[in-house]
Amino acid sequence: MNKVNQHFSSLDLFRAVAGYGVAICHFYYYVHDQSNYQFYSLFFVEFFFVLSGFVLYPQLVKVYKKNKNLKIFFMRRWFRTIPLYILALFCYSILFSKFDLDTLKYFFFIQHLTDSFLIDDYFSVAWSLSVEEIFYIIFPLFLILLKKKNFVEIILIFLSLIYVLKIFYISFADVDNEFFRIGTFLRLDSIAFGLIVRKYYIKINSLSLNIFSSSVIIILLNFIKNLNLFNKYEIFLFILIVQIFSINLILIFIHLDKFIKKKYLQNLFSLLSKQTYSVYLFHFFPIYFLKNILIFLDKSFIFLIYVMSLFLISTLSYYLFEKPILTKRPKY
Repeated sequence: MNKVNQHFSSLDLFRAVAGYGVAICHFYYYVHDQSNYQFYSLFFVEFFFVLSGFVLYPQLVKVYKKNKNLKIFFMRRWFRTIPLYILALFCYSILFSKFDLDTLKYFFFIQHLTDSFLIDDYFSVAWSLSVEEIFYIIFPLFLILLKKKNFVEIILIFLSLIYVLKIFYISFADVDNEFFRIGTFLRLDSIAFGLIVRKYYIKINSLSLNIFSSSVIIILLNFIKNLNLFNKYEIFLFILIVQIFSINLILIFIHLDKFIKKKYLQNLFSLLSKQTYSVYLFHFFPIYFLKNILIFLDKSFIFLIYVMSLFLISTLSYYLFEKPILTKRPKY
């Protein structure tokens, strides 16, 4: 099999872990007021970013080789991401009775282009979708404009520009520290790192080294208790450490792929992977309603209801809404 186009069932599982991980962390933070879980959720979002670059690599190579694939890339990405995003935005706007200028900013994925651009961040999980969508637009254009350079050189130029922007914001911009984590243009590097990993994963994939590196990072991160206490330099370093951690985990999961040979496991992990987008977008709805019945039910039972509701909502979303749209996507 062509290594560029190889599919890993283990990474389907990794994607599911990331999606449900964010949802479960938010459950314990918002329903049970366990503040550490808000911090843990940051890791799962970072996993998404690096994994996104990893799985996008084969499609972007097609764009790099043939300019006419650019339109197909845009259509495939937008068919996959935008319809469900608009549905989620509409639902959140109804839930919070918000149809205003902030809604329009969410609609165009520009809510975190600058610091404090939003008045009320009522669709908070959308910040990561803005990073994804802006990357889908900007990086393929880099591939077209810098066609004479090789693919890796283009990635490195792209990363260099992002880091110049990061250094500028750290050195000169007077912005809230949180902006260094959610600012759209400041977070594009995570996805670009995923592209590099896909390019070289065979050469850098040492299981023992990946496990050792991950263990060291986990021990290091164990001493970090609250991201809100970080200054902007520490946030910069923290994000870089989590990116390295994400890369190591992806490489470890690739090793696990050889153990996933049963068809029913591959199908299960594929289904869970396909659900993660709706899990990520809609998991606040069951949290919103379950929080109000917390005093009447056992905590473990509420958690079980929550997970079951996520699975049900995301399954219905995929088969009734997403899949019919995805079948209309053009092929390369």
